Amino acid sequence: MDEIAERLGPIARQLLTAWSGLPREGLVPDRQSFDPMAITHILPVISVIEREGEDKWRYRLVGTEIERRWGRVITGTNCYDSVSPPAAAVMRRELKAIVEWPCGSRSQRRVELLSGRIAAIETLRLPLRGKGGAVDQILSCSGELGSSTLLATPDPTREIIRIVEQEYFDIGAGCPERGAID
Repeated sequence: MDEIAERLGPIARQLLTAWSGLPREGLVPDRQSFDPMAITHILPVISVIEREGEDKWRYRLVGTEIERRWGRVITGTNCYDSVSPPAAAVMRRELKAIVEWPCGSRSQRRVELLSGRIAAIETLRLPLRGKGGAVDQILSCSGELGSSTLLATPDPTREIIRIVEQEYFDIGAGCPERGAID
């Protein structure tokens, strides 16, 4: 994981460090061991995604900055609601691999904002065990690349239009050879 940590932006690096320090059963920490207060500085850009079925994913927790960027409440919504069909296809493969392998994922997304501006967003995703012991949750953070602050300029997001880079990384069980982008 040291190799991926070197390439991460500051927000993703903080989340990876916090996740790496969690106690774990096997390779994946339990959701209950994750204390959001340990990462208060980046908490506004943290989300937890939960698998509800084979291809059904819901945002269980979404940080205030993410919801401010989107200009609406995201908590409780389907993960594919605000992404283009090509981006949804990549996300489907990515989310499934993270919990089933298990492994981590780093991606770069192109996001269209209401102003028409296109932003580059780095996303880090890491697996968590839910209450039943299954790896069915994903701890995630997102930060705008090139921005030195946590808070982006107010400009609500319209849609994730494209995922331009996506790579898996090994947390101890190996990982798929390629990212979710073909």
